[in-house]
Amino acid sequence: MKINPSVAGLDQGKSTGAASGDRSTKAAAPSGAGSPQADTIQLSALSAQLHALEATLSTGAEFDRNKVEAIKQAIRDGTLTVNPDVVADRMLAGTLALLGKTDR
Repeated sequence: MKINPSVAGLDQGKSTGAASGDRSTKAAAPSGAGSPQADTIQLSALSAQLHALEATLSTGAEFDRNKVEAIKQAIRDGTLTVNPDVVADRMLAGTLALLGKTDR
């Protein structure tokens, strides 16, 4: 079956990007434009917060490798003591904070 170029969006034997399999999304500047327009991007507040969190985590300031190694060694030696009351209180406080209830 032959396709008429004027119907398929083709002009004088030239194929468009989609017809030739090119999936790039380049936009041509309008003819007669003196200089190309710059694209702008606006990030949401959540995106900015995630970026700040990523930067904080990449510094490693909140991770004490020596403390973690000491806890691992205490677990291996069987000398680690856990206070179940403190664990329960902190779990409840964390859950309440997630639910938005800050009684304490």
